[in-house]
Amino acid sequence: MRHPTSNRFEDLYAENRARVLGYALRRTEDPQDAADVVAETFLVAWRRLDDVPPGDEARLWLYGVARRVLAGQRRGERRRTALGARLRSELA
Repeated sequence: MRHPTSNRFEDLYAENRARVLGYALRRTEDPQDAADVVAETFLVAWRRLDDVPPGDEARLWLYGVARRVLAGQRRGERRRTALGARLRSELA
């Protein structure tokens, strides 16, 4: 017998994975980055499963998480780009 938490998460994932992936693909240039967004989004959902609202509101909640994950990715990219530029200028 499966644990109710596992059932809920598996249902949440099955019902929303493709939509969250589509959301991420429309906002990234790299399919691997989109897959990372999906993975991180559902990791947050697993950790905060008690906070995930029921029904259709769950999808909106997941989109919000994905939006924040994407924002974090972009901040990281900007930091890496700035660091690379700074290192190149110091070495020049």
